[in-house]
Amino acid sequence: PGTGGIPDVTTFINKIYLYVPRHSKVTFVQKLDYLSGLGYHSERTKGSGPCAVVSDLGLFQFKNGEMILVSYHPGFSIEKIQRKTGFDLNISSNVFETSPPTINELNLLRNEIDPLGIRRLEMLSGSSRRKIIREIIQTEMSPNFHH
Repeated sequence: PGTGGIPDVTTFINKIYLYVPRHSKVTFVQKLDYLSGLGYHSERTKGSGPCAVVSDLGLFQFKNGEMILVSYHPGFSIEKIQRKTGFDLNISSNVFETSPPTINELNLLRNEIDPLGIRRLEMLSGSSRRKIIREIIQTEMSPNFHH
Protein backbone atom coordinates (compact mmCIF):
# COMPACT_ATOMS: atom_id res chain seq x y z
CA PRO A 1 0.00 0.00 0.00
CA GLY A 2 2.96 2.35 0.27
CA THR A 3 5.75 3.34 2.59
CA GLY A 4 3.83 5.75 4.85
CA GLY A 5 6.26 7.75 6.98
CA ILE A 6 9.00 5.11 6.94
CA PRO A 7 11.36 7.11 4.65
CA ASP A 8 11.14 10.12 6.94
CA VAL A 9 11.26 8.63 10.43
CA THR A 10 13.94 6.02 9.82
CA THR A 11 16.54 8.72 9.17
CA PHE A 12 16.41 10.17 12.68
CA ILE A 13 14.41 8.02 15.14
CA ASN A 14 16.59 6.31 17.75
CA LYS A 15 14.24 3.48 18.69
CA ILE A 16 12.29 1.85 15.89
CA TYR A 17 9.88 -0.99 16.67
CA LEU A 18 8.25 -2.65 13.69
CA TYR A 19 4.99 -4.59 13.63
CA VAL A 20 4.22 -7.02 10.79
CA PRO A 21 0.70 -8.48 11.04
CA ARG A 22 1.25 -11.11 8.30
CA HIS A 23 4.62 -12.80 8.46
CA SER A 24 5.38 -14.26 5.02
CA LYS A 25 8.08 -14.73 2.40
CA VAL A 26 6.60 -11.70 0.65
CA THR A 27 7.45 -9.50 3.64
CA PHE A 28 10.65 -11.16 4.88
CA VAL A 29 12.65 -11.47 1.67
CA GLN A 30 16.20 -12.56 0.86
CA LYS A 31 16.91 -9.38 -1.13
CA LEU A 32 15.02 -6.10 -1.30
CA ASP A 33 13.59 -4.82 -4.55
CA TYR A 34 12.99 -1.41 -3.04
CA LEU A 35 14.37 0.21 0.12
CA SER A 36 11.84 2.55 1.73
CA GLY A 37 13.54 3.03 5.11
CA LEU A 38 17.11 3.08 6.27
CA GLY A 39 17.14 0.36 8.94
CA TYR A 40 20.79 -0.55 9.51
CA HIS A 41 22.23 1.75 6.89
CA SER A 42 25.26 4.03 6.79
CA GLU A 43 23.04 6.99 5.74
CA ARG A 44 21.22 7.09 9.11
CA THR A 45 21.87 10.32 10.99
CA LYS A 46 20.88 9.09 14.46
CA GLY A 47 20.60 5.74 16.21
CA SER A 48 21.61 2.41 14.86
CA GLY A 49 18.44 0.93 13.37
CA PRO A 50 15.39 -1.04 14.45
CA CYS A 51 15.21 -2.44 17.99
CA ALA A 52 12.67 -5.16 17.34
CA VAL A 53 10.17 -6.65 14.92
CA VAL A 54 6.97 -8.21 16.20
CA SER A 55 5.14 -10.37 13.69
CA ASP A 56 2.09 -12.55 14.09
CA LEU A 57 4.52 -15.49 14.48
CA GLY A 58 7.26 -14.21 16.77
CA LEU A 59 9.51 -11.54 18.22
CA PHE A 60 12.80 -10.59 16.59
CA GLN A 61 15.60 -8.38 17.85
CA PHE A 62 18.75 -7.19 16.11
CA LYS A 63 22.43 -7.82 16.65
CA ASN A 64 25.03 -6.31 14.32
CA GLY A 65 22.22 -5.39 11.91
CA GLU A 66 20.94 -8.98 11.70
CA MET A 67 17.41 -9.97 12.67
CA ILE A 68 17.34 -12.74 15.29
CA LEU A 69 14.32 -14.78 16.40
CA VAL A 70 14.13 -14.45 20.20
CA SER A 71 10.64 -15.87 20.81
CA TYR A 72 7.95 -17.70 18.89
CA HIS A 73 4.27 -17.15 19.66
CA PRO A 74 2.13 -19.96 21.14
CA GLY A 75 0.88 -22.33 18.46
CA PHE A 76 3.80 -21.66 16.13
CA SER A 77 7.10 -23.47 15.78
CA ILE A 78 10.52 -22.29 14.70
CA GLU A 79 10.16 -24.57 11.66
CA LYS A 80 6.89 -22.89 10.61
CA ILE A 81 8.44 -19.44 11.03
CA GLN A 82 11.37 -20.56 8.86
CA ARG A 83 8.97 -21.82 6.15
CA LYS A 84 7.30 -18.39 6.09
CA THR A 85 10.60 -16.48 5.96
CA GLY A 86 12.47 -15.87 2.71
CA PHE A 87 15.93 -16.23 4.23
CA ASP A 88 17.64 -18.46 6.77
CA LEU A 89 16.59 -17.42 10.25
CA ASN A 90 19.11 -16.42 12.85
CA ILE A 91 17.83 -18.02 16.03
CA SER A 92 18.83 -16.91 19.51
CA SER A 93 20.53 -19.56 21.61
CA ASN A 94 17.98 -18.59 24.29
CA VAL A 95 14.88 -18.69 22.04
CA PHE A 96 11.66 -19.30 23.97
CA GLU A 97 7.89 -19.40 23.54
CA THR A 98 6.33 -15.95 23.94
CA SER A 99 4.35 -15.61 27.15
CA PRO A 100 0.64 -15.11 26.51
CA PRO A 101 -0.84 -11.79 27.65
CA THR A 102 -2.13 -11.57 31.19
CA ILE A 103 -5.83 -11.19 32.00
CA ASN A 104 -5.18 -7.52 32.84
CA GLU A 105 -3.36 -6.92 29.52
CA LEU A 106 -6.18 -8.59 27.57
CA ASN A 107 -8.76 -6.53 29.42
CA LEU A 108 -6.85 -3.33 28.66
CA LEU A 109 -6.49 -4.24 24.97
CA ARG A 110 -10.08 -5.40 24.48
CA ASN A 111 -11.94 -2.87 26.60
CA GLU A 112 -9.83 0.28 26.74
CA ILE A 113 -7.46 0.41 23.77
CA ASP A 114 -9.55 -1.34 21.10
CA PRO A 115 -13.14 -1.89 22.30
CA LEU A 116 -14.39 -2.17 18.70
CA GLY A 117 -11.88 -4.84 17.71
CA ILE A 118 -10.39 -2.75 14.91
CA ARG A 119 -7.11 -4.72 15.07
CA ARG A 120 -8.98 -7.75 13.70
CA LEU A 121 -8.95 -5.98 10.32
CA GLU A 122 -5.19 -6.54 9.99
CA MET A 123 -5.70 -10.26 9.61
CA LEU A 124 -8.68 -10.17 7.26
CA SER A 125 -9.29 -9.36 3.63
CA GLY A 126 -12.17 -9.33 1.20
CA SER A 127 -15.71 -9.99 2.34
CA SER A 128 -14.69 -10.86 5.92
CA ARG A 129 -13.00 -7.48 6.26
CA ARG A 130 -15.96 -5.61 4.75
CA LYS A 131 -18.34 -7.34 7.16
CA ILE A 132 -16.29 -6.32 10.21
CA ILE A 133 -15.93 -2.74 8.93
CA ARG A 134 -19.71 -2.50 8.60
CA GLU A 135 -20.17 -3.84 12.14
CA ILE A 136 -17.66 -1.32 13.52
CA ILE A 137 -19.37 1.59 11.76
CA GLN A 138 -22.80 0.49 13.01
CA THR A 139 -21.47 0.24 16.57
CA GLU A 140 -19.83 3.67 16.38
CA MET A 141 -23.06 5.21 15.07
CA SER A 142 -25.14 3.57 17.80
CA PRO A 143 -26.49 6.07 20.34
CA ASN A 144 -25.44 3.63 23.09
CA PHE A 145 -21.76 3.64 22.10
CA HIS A 146 -19.63 5.79 24.39
CA HIS A 147 -15.90 5.69 24.37
